[in-house]
Amino acid sequence: MKQHILGFSVVRRLRQSPVFAFLLAVLLCGMLAGCVTGMHIPQGNETYVSELAQLLASNAVGKMPSVRTVAACLAGAYGWMLAAVILAAIPGRLLWIALLMAVRGFLLAFAAAAVLTQSGLLGVYICLVSIGISAVLWLPAMLLTSTAVLDVGMNQQRNGYLFSLKRNGSVLVISAILLLGSVLWRLLAVPVLMGLVGA
Repeated sequence: MKQHILGFSVVRRLRQSPVFAFLLAVLLCGMLAGCVTGMHIPQGNETYVSELAQLLASNAVGKMPSVRTVAACLAGAYGWMLAAVILAAIPGRLLWIALLMAVRGFLLAFAAAAVLTQSGLLGVYICLVSIGISAVLWLPAMLLTSTAVLDVGMNQQRNGYLFSLKRNGSVLVISAILLLGSVLWRLLAVPVLMGLVGA
């Protein structure tokens, strides 16, 4: 009973569905494309990559992030989740969600590959701190959210999409909590850890 209340039985059911496997494959394809693209940035071109590194460590150590930074971080995290919820409600939902997952995977791998290509060994640290740890939190949230809303969109009841969304509401709550953890990491931990190496 407690397991059902917490939503873990729903998570298990969604994780074992073919839609989850399909979306995971699409995400990996997007990541592969992003990795290949990011590695082919010219070595001497420091425009976007240096700006990315400065942006990741823009908050001074010990200072609270600005309202603008917090808003951008929240929009960046929850915007993808909201996009999945909206796209699952329109015709062609499987295609749109697949494209969303591919783009998300592409951007993740592109940023990581670009930083690694430009920064060498320091890039490993930058990627781990600024991209890797937050991705450990938002990747499962994105996959679970997309699978949950597709499950509802393809099997919605007569009462409509939004009402049927309650069936997987616990998964959306779990995903929102994971995204909040990712946001807090990026806002509070990343500037401090990047400041330790002077990045």
